[in-house]
Amino acid sequence: MSAVVVLRFALAIVFDALAFTVWDVGTRPPTQLARDVGRGIRTARLLLVSGLVRFALGVALLVLAAEIARPAMPTLRAFMLIETGMLIAALLVENLIGPDLRRRVRRPKPP
Repeated sequence: MSAVVVLRFALAIVFDALAFTVWDVGTRPPTQLARDVGRGIRTARLLLVSGLVRFALGVALLVLAAEIARPAMPTLRAFMLIETGMLIAALLVENLIGPDLRRRVRRPKPP
């Protein structure tokens, strides 16, 4: 495997992990998810603006990752298999660094 292919796959995994970090997929407990959905239902603007922006950003990162990795894969079947492996690797990366990244990005809540 050439260095370019390895670099493409590594970069795709980073973008996949960033998408999962934006979505807070790997570490959000179900109770926190329920609270967030309840807060979003009570405040429609919060749901529409914040939720849609996070969703769109996550999708854009996943598409970017697929676009970066696709040229290094010979067939669609290979793409599906390798992309699945990269998504699993991205979930592992998100589980390791996601909480720290979110903690750095979060702004302190006003009293």
